[in-house]
Amino acid sequence: MAVRRDGDGRWRYRVVVLLPDGQKKRISGTPFNANTKAATEIAEREAIARELAGVSKPAKKEVPTFEKWFDGRFWDEWVIGKGNGHGEQEQKRSIYRNHLAGHFGRLRLDEIDTARVLAFRAALQALRKPGGRPHSRKTLNNILGVLSKALRYAVDAGVIDRAPRVGIFKVEAPEVLWCELGVYAAVLEAAKAEGAEWYVAACLAGEAGLRVGEVRALDWQRDVDMTGGTITVNKQIRHGVLGPPKGRARRTVPMTSRLREALRSLDTLRRGFVVRNQDGTGKTDGQTQHAIKDIAERAGVELRGWHVLRHSFGTHAAMFGVNPWKLQAWLGHKSITQTQAYVHVAEAHSRPIPPEVAEAGKGEADAERRVLAMLAARGKTVANRTELRANQR
Repeated sequence: MAVRRDGDGRWRYRVVVLLPDGQKKRISGTPFNANTKAATEIAEREAIARELAGVSKPAKKEVPTFEKWFDGRFWDEWVIGKGNGHGEQEQKRSIYRNHLAGHFGRLRLDEIDTARVLAFRAALQALRKPGGRPHSRKTLNNILGVLSKALRYAVDAGVIDRAPRVGIFKVEAPEVLWCELGVYAAVLEAAKAEGAEWYVAACLAGEAGLRVGEVRALDWQRDVDMTGGTITVNKQIRHGVLGPPKGRARRTVPMTSRLREALRSLDTLRRGFVVRNQDGTGKTDGQTQHAIKDIAERAGVELRGWHVLRHSFGTHAAMFGVNPWKLQAWLGHKSITQTQAYVHVAEAHSRPIPPEVAEAGKGEADAERRVLAMLAARGKTVANRTELRANQR
């Protein structure tokens, strides 16, 4: 046997065969279905047998273009077969259309090599948003991830023997943008002035940690238990489409007293969407984006979207001593590592707890109820409208 592993990690065979007519012939190759030593030895024996029998090599497989593969088997078997939600499908379509099609669409899968991938990575780093700012590395990694999945599945499906390693860019953990307690109180007051439904929306984000798409999808009968005092997140609305929440896992969050009072104050039938238009339809992306800008302007602060309120919920809960695994369940994180980001921020930015907040938790012996009572009392803190975390600017 003459098998060995090359510097790129690929197993190969290379051997000289003595043919029946006395001639010598050098043959080499790689295993067809697995990159292992055993598979290579089998491939070598089969190649020797073919040469001795005078049998030609099998016909080369027909390899599709990246475009045909992406829109065909990859889409049907991987994207649909894996149960990607509407948002995930939409993101992959957009990435293919805007980034991958022009570079790889017309190439056969076996023509996409390391050099082409490296050239593509270089082109990605040169991309700029309108205004000249570069795209975040997280965005670039999303693009590279789709390319990598499509190529790796082609190998798994036996369409190509190997695929170049795509890799991702190293990124730092994203900043957790949150409001100081006084700023949060100011935002709640501004949301109340904006309208009852927007006050409820702000409370759902800031008092229960819901994402804005989950706020829009919240249904009175399906998700709200006023008797038990809980919110169950079953759905989200993304770009007007109702689907499962991020991570496709439902979760139940206890209401703070402030959130319960806000829900009770709504002058609507408790059917359909909780946060809705007068005709019962759900709020759109545009409406919620416009509302948070108006709320921030009223409060005299800068907010980069509704997620800042969700992050404030997580950060404040960590400051008040919540169990990290309980917070993970409330926020719907897949990994405790995501939740620990709030704990680290709370430790790095330790603050004296305002007397009114500390007092609210004194009467509760249960740890969870104590944290919920303290979270509800944040709206009573004196609002300092200029007290905003520097990393929000």
